[in-house]
Amino acid sequence: MKKKHLLIGLVLGTMLLTGCGSRLDSITENTMTIEKDGTITDISVEDFSEGDYDMADLESFVNSEVADYNADAGEERIVLEAFDTENKLAKLELSYTDMEDYNSFNHTAYELCEMGETTISGNFTSVADGSEVKASEITDSDAKILKVADAMNISCKGKVLYYNEYVTEDNGTFTASGEGVAVIVFK
Repeated sequence: MKKKHLLIGLVLGTMLLTGCGSRLDSITENTMTIEKDGTITDISVEDFSEGDYDMADLESFVNSEVADYNADAGEERIVLEAFDTENKLAKLELSYTDMEDYNSFNHTAYELCEMGETTISGNFTSVADGSEVKASEITDSDAKILKVADAMNISCKGKVLYYNEYVTEDNGTFTASGEGVAVIVFK
C-alpha cells in the first residue's frame, strides 16, 4: 500500500502544461493549465532513474486510479490524455473537469474561484505595467483567482492581470515558487 501511494505521489505530485502527445516532448517542468471554463489540464514530469520501477506497471496503476475515481464519481471527471516514459522519465497528462476533482484526486487544497468568493491580501504585480498594487486595489469583479501552494508552471487561458510575490513571470510563463501560496488574478 505504501508503494502504491509513493508511486502515485511521485507521478501526480506536481503538474505541467496542457498539450497533445507531441508537446509532451518539449515539457520539462510541471505545469498546470487553467481553461476559461474552469477545466484543468496538467502534465506531471517525474524522474525515475534513481529507482527500479516498471513503467508499464506504473501506467497500469495510474489508469486504474483514474478509472476508480471516475467510477466513484459516477461519470468521467478525469481523463488520462497521455502517459509517456522515456529513459526513466515519466510524463503524465491528465484533464480534470474542475478544481474540486483536481483537489480530490491529488489530495491538494488549491482554489479556483471568482473574485469576491475568496479573500486576497498583500501586494501584487500588475502584468500590464509591472507596478505594485495592494490587493484592496484589485476590483475587477469578473476576474478569477487561482491559489496554489506547490512549485509549478501555470498557464491561465485568458489574460493574467496580477500575481503575488510567490509567482514569477518570464515571457508569459508564470511560475509558482512553492515557498508560499501563489495567487494569480486573471480573466
